[in-house]
Amino acid sequence: MKRMHSNKLLLTAIAVLSIAACSENSGNTGSAGSAAGAKPLPDVADSGSMSAGKPSAPITMDYEVLGKAFVGLPVAINIRVRATQDTGPIAVRYSINDASALRFQEGQVEQRRYSDRSDLDMQQVVVVPQREGRLYINVSAEVQTPGGSMIKSMAIPIQVGNAPVQPQINGELKVGPDGETVISMPAQEN
Repeated sequence: MKRMHSNKLLLTAIAVLSIAACSENSGNTGSAGSAAGAKPLPDVADSGSMSAGKPSAPITMDYEVLGKAFVGLPVAINIRVRATQDTGPIAVRYSINDASALRFQEGQVEQRRYSDRSDLDMQQVVVVPQREGRLYINVSAEVQTPGGSMIKSMAIPIQVGNAPVQPQINGELKVGPDGETVISMPAQEN
């Protein structure tokens, strides 16, 4: 009984000392007890700001592929680009990485700068597929913000013809000792 009473007393003393130590440090904003040259930390709770998180351009992008795409026939894509904040001009650029698979229709504008937001909302891009499978057109929009230039990009998939979508697997599928399927990627010497 006496031992249990002393344990309670010891725990109470530790709790009181911990609280006292914390309250001493919370009021410390650069007094003599601080490290030399150390700046006080801002009070985040009072700043009214949230975590910055990952920066993202103030732009939204959406698309719609019109109709079914076939090799050699033009396919139209409606692309909507919108600024989510009041920003300056927006430069929109369309590009194709593999010209042997997809090309722009003759006369298609590949880059345009929009200073009037009413022109920006909907654009139509016309491409001509050169083979079956899943092909991509890239869209990027650049805007000037108070924090500098920001770009948002998107790859638009276009399924051409009736070829099934087959993911490309690198390596070899193997079953591990615990029964889980893994992809074995052997090392290659240079």
